[in-house]
Amino acid sequence: MEYSLLRLWTTLVKYLPSESLLSYGEKFGAISFYLLARGRRIALTNLHLALGREKSKEEINQICRKVFRNIGRDMIETYNSLNYEDNYLKTLVKIEGKEYLDQALKQGKGVIAFSAHIGNFPLMTVRLAREGYPLSMVVRESKNPKIVKFLTSLRGTVGIESIPPSPRKACIERCFKVLKENRILFVQIDLKAPTTEALVDFFGYIVPTFKSPVVFSLRTGARILPMFIVRNSHQTHQISIHPPFDLSLTKDRQQDITSNIAQLTKIIEAAIREYPEQWWWVLPRFSRAMDIQTGERVFPKR
Repeated sequence: MEYSLLRLWTTLVKYLPSESLLSYGEKFGAISFYLLARGRRIALTNLHLALGREKSKEEINQICRKVFRNIGRDMIETYNSLNYEDNYLKTLVKIEGKEYLDQALKQGKGVIAFSAHIGNFPLMTVRLAREGYPLSMVVRESKNPKIVKFLTSLRGTVGIESIPPSPRKACIERCFKVLKENRILFVQIDLKAPTTEALVDFFGYIVPTFKSPVVFSLRTGARILPMFIVRNSHQTHQISIHPPFDLSLTKDRQQDITSNIAQLTKIIEAAIREYPEQWWWVLPRFSRAMDIQTGERVFPKR
């Protein structure tokens, strides 16, 4: 049923008038806010945890509604971007800091594109791939194999390689090969992570965070380039590629991994604070969060 609904949605999108697509996407997101109770509950809980000391309940509710509307726009826009002409795509999505990416690739060690679930991030990967950059991304897919096959095929049409996170060993081996082949490895660490990963501060809570970008960089010498995409008020997009992140190193490797992931996490936090309505608060990012003072779980284990 999930797969059938997805295919029905993608078929309907083809017949919608192009000038109304974003409007339909916004309506779809607004309706989803009311229908998807679990997603709404997770988003509101995350928002209260992260911003509850700074914003009122009404402000948080408004941000949550905007998040769902933006996700609705993103879904329609991403699917249609596969058929956009190059000139239109370049007008729709501008790239700032492209020189940092080009310089890093010239070193021949690959590039770790460090990003987050902010803005229309799938559109960012489409834009980079259509620009000619060899791009592979680690994707935590649906549990539905038909949906996985369909989405993997869509990415493949623009030259984006999908790397499943499991089995873990195969994922890690492929990531190293991607960098050895001087490709871009696109990773997002703002997902629910096991407690065996790095424990770092995120919005005032200790949250397990994937440490792979730093581990890959230490092992291969590939540069880490933070990059994000945001939607502008006039419904175009801006990709911002930051200068390479310089690792802070000591003789303690494990501490180096944790401290650098902590710094990278703060870069994500700063981007979210600037564009709170564009981050995917529906992700269970805080489900394993711990109180920064006591170390106790915010949500006790069930």
